[in-house]
Amino acid sequence: MVLFHNPLFGRCLVLDGIVQLTQKDEFIYHEMFVHCPFLGLRSTPESVLIIGGADGGVLREVLTYEEVKRVVHVEIDEAVLKACKKYLPEVCGDWNDPRVELIIGDGAKYVKEAKERGEKFDCILLDSTDPVGPAIVLFEPPFHKDLFDILNDGGVVVRQSGLPLTMPKVMPFVFKRFQDFFQTVEVYRAPVPTYGDEMAFVAATKGPQGISKSNKERVGRFYNPKIHEAAFALPTWWTELIDNFEDTGEVPIDSLY
Repeated sequence: MVLFHNPLFGRCLVLDGIVQLTQKDEFIYHEMFVHCPFLGLRSTPESVLIIGGADGGVLREVLTYEEVKRVVHVEIDEAVLKACKKYLPEVCGDWNDPRVELIIGDGAKYVKEAKERGEKFDCILLDSTDPVGPAIVLFEPPFHKDLFDILNDGGVVVRQSGLPLTMPKVMPFVFKRFQDFFQTVEVYRAPVPTYGDEMAFVAATKGPQGISKSNKERVGRFYNPKIHEAAFALPTWWTELIDNFEDTGEVPIDSLY
């Protein structure tokens, strides 16, 4: 883990040699990650599970919704979380909010145990690292089946799915994996300058209703209803990546690694 200051982008967080976020444009990523599913559903989620996202930016955006009654945040790396609290406080959500339960542990293990307990969530946000090392289990079929089982009817799971330009296998792989279990699967995008490309998000809904239309008015620094709907208009080559992808069953480790 490295934290450094850049004169243009401000403080920057780097994990395993890959820039994770910068103060300058993190709001784009976090607003689009959260507001598209929250405002695309017909009713605002009340129970939310966040896996990953040690910087706390996803949590910050989730907690802006008064309708949210419970948030479980599962993060495996406490050191990153503590560093972000200290050096990136404006990014972090409030882990002391009474609605929040912070668990330092393995996300896949939590999901499996939640299934055994009969727990359910309206929205699950997967802000995990890319498919390498310990995160690989979060891309395998048993985990996706468990996600389906702990999601309420009409709920949505969203996963950040890499940069299609430099990581062309990840987004279509996630899309196909979700299709194995969920009725409605959609892709949307967000332009994050730090990453040098548009970030892909894959959303899987447990029911026929997708999230491509904004159902409520909300304006953020980046997000607004027009941006919401435009985000689901995909470049031709993105749809070709999905259509032409051959799923071998192996988790793709793309060119960044």
